[in-house]
Amino acid sequence: MRLVKPIDKRDFIVGVRWWQTSTGWPKDFHNADYEVLAAQNPNGVFLDDWWAGFLPRLTLWRALRPFSRAEVTGLLVANRDDLASAWHQACAPVRDNDITEVTWDRVRAFPEVVARLKPTSSPVFRSKFCHFLLPRIFPVFDNLAVGGSCTYERYFNLIRDTWNVTPADLQASLISELSQMVEDEGRGPLHVGFPMATKITELALIGRKHGQRL
Repeated sequence: MRLVKPIDKRDFIVGVRWWQTSTGWPKDFHNADYEVLAAQNPNGVFLDDWWAGFLPRLTLWRALRPFSRAEVTGLLVANRDDLASAWHQACAPVRDNDITEVTWDRVRAFPEVVARLKPTSSPVFRSKFCHFLLPRIFPVFDNLAVGGSCTYERYFNLIRDTWNVTPADLQASLISELSQMVEDEGRGPLHVGFPMATKITELALIGRKHGQRL
């Protein structure tokens, strides 16, 4: 079994630089988006009016292709009851936690139902769908950022384990550093639901991948 490496601050710095210079992604690392998403969270009631606002965000984040909006919408309707049931079983009891406090087995029921809405082997769609609802628990898998062949379970555990083996003093330092960057680049204070552990670890993994190219 491969050992999980703790976060290297140099990788984090490279990941931040890549985010800021190689993408058009928000300089506040989606802080403003998380505030909007929290206000729009349907809390397990996945009705048409919620979907009408949620679907454009999935499209903007390039999560649907090559499926059409109509195809994914049809699968949402077909799986709506199971989606609600999985949310209440797997997510509602831990919605105030973050990835460091839950295991994949505790929450897996929800992404497994989400996967039916776009039945492909790629974890991109389910990761983004789940992340929009519980960003502190579900990390984003993005091919451009981290790439590679990976199941969502494996990526979830990589994010969780990488953060958990990182020394507490480095965790605290990185939280402070990213918090300051978010507030410097954003239009408001750090949102209470900002996914610190998942975001910092994602940036470090980006740095590991792209470090030789910058």
